[in-house]
Amino acid sequence: MDLLSKTVVAAVVVVVILLGVYYALQSTILSHVSEQQAASLVTADLQNAYPSAIINITSERSSNYTGSWYIAASVVVNATSPCPSYYAYTFDYPKFGFVYRVQNTYTQDCRIYGLQQNTSFLLSSFPAAITRSYTLGIPSVMSFVQQYGFRNVSVGSHFYQNLSAYGKNYTKAWLVEYSAPKANHTVSVLLSQLNGTLLATYNSSG
Repeated sequence: MDLLSKTVVAAVVVVVILLGVYYALQSTILSHVSEQQAASLVTADLQNAYPSAIINITSERSSNYTGSWYIAASVVVNATSPCPSYYAYTFDYPKFGFVYRVQNTYTQDCRIYGLQQNTSFLLSSFPAAITRSYTLGIPSVMSFVQQYGFRNVSVGSHFYQNLSAYGKNYTKAWLVEYSAPKANHTVSVLLSQLNGTLLATYNSSG
């Protein structure tokens, strides 16, 4: 066997050994990651990918893969903009590392996924409520955003089982409020949780 052939064989042997060591480490050290550690590591990875997002771990349990954990997380990007993005991701860690699956896309690009006309729909999250209030094309909202600029407007939303506002009582409603640093008033939108139906709009002095 000439020198070149011996070198190639030696290189292949080294690669095989390194792969064996890698998988051995994976099955021993990594498999001993605790549930809490897995959730913390997934959270840290998502925070690195989405630095200014709101990130919550929504589920932790044993994975179908031995030694791993199934971690579900929600990510809300641009949470206070008129069109936040809201995703649900799942991980099997450490089996597949930080490779995540998109479990659901709730809102993105000023669109609520799953909201269709003539079908029942529940606004079950604040990003969906904010997006709904903006995409309804309410004149006071459109005027406010146009006047102060999309990027300068801050939007917040809160769900109420019961709410009294401006002399009326509402049940299961989202209150969405638009504000801006240079504005002397806010615009409020009341939406029904069912189908996101517009209940009322009003301005308040800031």
